[in-house]
Amino acid sequence: MTVEESAEVLLARQSIVNRQGICVGHELLFRGRRLDAAEIDDDFACTLTVVQNMLGMIGVDNVLGEDDGFLNCSSDFLASDIVDILPAQQMVLEILEDTELNEALAQRCSSLRENGFRIALDDVRELTQEIQAFLPHADLVKIDWPFVGPEVAQRITAAAHAAGAKVLAEKVETREDFELAMEIGCDLFQGFYFTRPQLVRGNAPRLNSTALLGVLDLVLHEAYMDEIERALKAAPSLTVQLLRLANSSTRWRTQLSEIVSIRQALTLVGLKQLARWCCFMLYSADSDGKVDPLAQMVLHRADFMERLAQRVAPGDEHLQQEAYLSALLSLAHIPLGQDIEVFIGGIAVSQEIREAITGYDGWLGALLQVAECVERGEFPTHEKLQALFPGCNAQLSLDGLYL
Repeated sequence: MTVEESAEVLLARQSIVNRQGICVGHELLFRGRRLDAAEIDDDFACTLTVVQNMLGMIGVDNVLGEDDGFLNCSSDFLASDIVDILPAQQMVLEILEDTELNEALAQRCSSLRENGFRIALDDVRELTQEIQAFLPHADLVKIDWPFVGPEVAQRITAAAHAAGAKVLAEKVETREDFELAMEIGCDLFQGFYFTRPQLVRGNAPRLNSTALLGVLDLVLHEAYMDEIERALKAAPSLTVQLLRLANSSTRWRTQLSEIVSIRQALTLVGLKQLARWCCFMLYSADSDGKVDPLAQMVLHRADFMERLAQRVAPGDEHLQQEAYLSALLSLAHIPLGQDIEVFIGGIAVSQEIREAITGYDGWLGALLQVAECVERGEFPTHEKLQALFPGCNAQLSLDGLYL
């Protein structure tokens, strides 16, 4: 398979309008190969695919233009740092209706809002105590209109407005629905009455695994920017994705100048984010556009290991970053069809990461052991954790960490 080949990628978007009927945003929806169905069987994986297609394959400008993007998010997606590559000022993160609105989620939402994101509560059908308590952490409430009577809709709208949040009436299908939602005081509207979801298509060049590994190796070696730039010029498909990532960067959107070089795009995206993107793309470089369960698994693992490292060594940011990278690389040999030792021996990672992945040595190896146990449904006790991390003074437990 050559770099010149391409595969079609899809997502759908449904317009969101204001009280004047002007389109101000689009909800972004997963679409698989079947065009008549969303084929959603895992919220995290589907959201991940939407982000991948929008940022790296189609481009934010082609999907959203200057409008806002509304993205369905599970709690584990919100907790992951994949969120960090999104253009914060343009994104509304929708908390799915079956998500537990707990204190940890509230704190995460507060952090995301400080970074410029907006938070929405999706498919609200009643004003529960849980929702009422969470309103200070939300910017928007989406009322599931067909399942809510006028009195309940009025109470939800009044409570949201009192908390400083806007209200969106979704699944509005008739003029009568629209007029009633207007009368009640809803601020935004979405549904078949305005527009049906529209497909957005793109042809994404398939990325060459060798080129990805070459760029990743240079980044991990902390090579000179000139060397990384030359490697990207030799990998045009990855360069296109880098430029699209740079175009979605919040830092770029606060500047007046256009992106005119690979060097400028590298500066905007950052080497850390480029390394993580390369790792992620390794799991889908040779895929056919379907949701990749291995990519989903490794991102769960990376998020878990980073958060456990924060608990094991709260002040050691270096350990936390190495834990995340160790997780990303721990399964990368599988899509490449290589032996783990051959794979890890061919890239420039630290000795600690190499020994953790190949032999479960050190604290990084212990973190990887715990992650694999949790993935099998086994949860180490406090005593087991203390044995795995000798010399750790923290009171270790997995409470609140596994998903």
